[in-house]
Amino acid sequence: MAVVSVSSSEDEFRLIQDLRTNYDPIERPVRDHSEAIRVNLRILLQQLVDVYTWNDYKMHWDPNEYGNITNIQLPNDFLWKPDILLFNSADEHFDASFPVNFVVSSDGNVLLAPPGIIKVSCELSMTWFPFDEQMCFIKYGSWTYTGSKLDLHIDDKGLSDRHKMDLMYYVPNGEFELLATPAERVASEFNGEPYVELYFRIHLKRKTLYYGLNWIVPSILISISNVLGFTMPPECGEKITLQITNLLSVTVFLGMVSEITPPTSESIPIIAVFFSLSMLILGCSIITTLVIINVHFRSPRTHQMGRWTQLIFLEWMPWFLLMSRPGRKFIRRRAAKCPTENGSEKSSGKHVVLIDDEQNVRLLNGELHHSEKSKTHRPILLKDIDRHPSENQDPLQKGIREIIALLQAFKERLEDDDRDSDLQADWKFMAMVIDRFSLFLFTILIVATTSLIFLSTPRLFVSSPVF
Repeated sequence: MAVVSVSSSEDEFRLIQDLRTNYDPIERPVRDHSEAIRVNLRILLQQLVDVYTWNDYKMHWDPNEYGNITNIQLPNDFLWKPDILLFNSADEHFDASFPVNFVVSSDGNVLLAPPGIIKVSCELSMTWFPFDEQMCFIKYGSWTYTGSKLDLHIDDKGLSDRHKMDLMYYVPNGEFELLATPAERVASEFNGEPYVELYFRIHLKRKTLYYGLNWIVPSILISISNVLGFTMPPECGEKITLQITNLLSVTVFLGMVSEITPPTSESIPIIAVFFSLSMLILGCSIITTLVIINVHFRSPRTHQMGRWTQLIFLEWMPWFLLMSRPGRKFIRRRAAKCPTENGSEKSSGKHVVLIDDEQNVRLLNGELHHSEKSKTHRPILLKDIDRHPSENQDPLQKGIREIIALLQAFKERLEDDDRDSDLQADWKFMAMVIDRFSLFLFTILIVATTSLIFLSTPRLFVSSPVF
């Protein structure tokens, strides 16, 4: 248990008793009721501290008569005080000022400095978020006294034109940069009576380093990786997986923007526009990738390429995109070299079957030659075999005819395979052309979108205070 002994000053006690004599805190401290008492208001920007000063003529004394006391602290309800109110307060108690004592000087000047955390309503424009600048104001005025009874003035002694708030105790904020704190005294007239209001404006600029490193840079990298996905082969399955993952990542960023910004339909933050356009570009790239994969795996058995399609995607666009057609591998049968009748060899344009037997049989230029060991050759035409089967009942000739038919069918099959392979190569090359075109197109879209959005932001690099 602590016991505190307090001894009071006789001079201070006598001064307080004399000051309370004939004093009513309800009475406005003026000698003439027609005069206006001047109240100076200064704001010390820290949390916020309001400083009111005025002169009370009844609070005069001679310090020599009271032990050289030049100022004294009096309770909150001891003196008259102006009913100055924060008009645009957003506090649930409307006025959260803490009751403090008066500081009264011997010349009658009264100082009242009630500290408090002031909450005010401020209209925010989120159009250029996070590159936005906000202008909020604090409005003070008397609730009941007119300008003829209470004359409010801005206490700007020792302050600059840029800042009309005292920043002696101001602690810089990590999210906003304080650009200027201009103030304005506005005198309005209602029903023939003047009303004085003081406007203290706070010009703030949002610091963008946090949002740039955590939102904008990752989103740009995601867009770049999405574009680089078009350099992957069309048949690569991870291509569509990469783009879908990028789309989901941008969706997460857009959700973060919606959580941190106040819900409003008056304006859309520019960062939300950036993420929305990024989502649109990523969605279009996914659709384009699906088209590329679909074209790549087409075959002549299921799809037929039109003439204009060939002209555009196989000739014009490759030339425009500086693409060279990959080399084809054609599958062709080379004709066998056969000895001619005079002992020389020449290449025939058709398949040749040479059977060395007791009977020599040769197919030369569509004619079937049959010879005995006696070397007497008698050419047998294929048309004769076809037209007069009864005349050529030799089993050897019949077998040769079947072999020739099989070779002809095999040749046609090879030609069909070559043609199908060429057509399928056309579809694959068309997919490569679309892939290359998409690479350039979406690169231009991303660069143009990013540049237009961020370069259109006012005062992105240079901030100019608005007064």
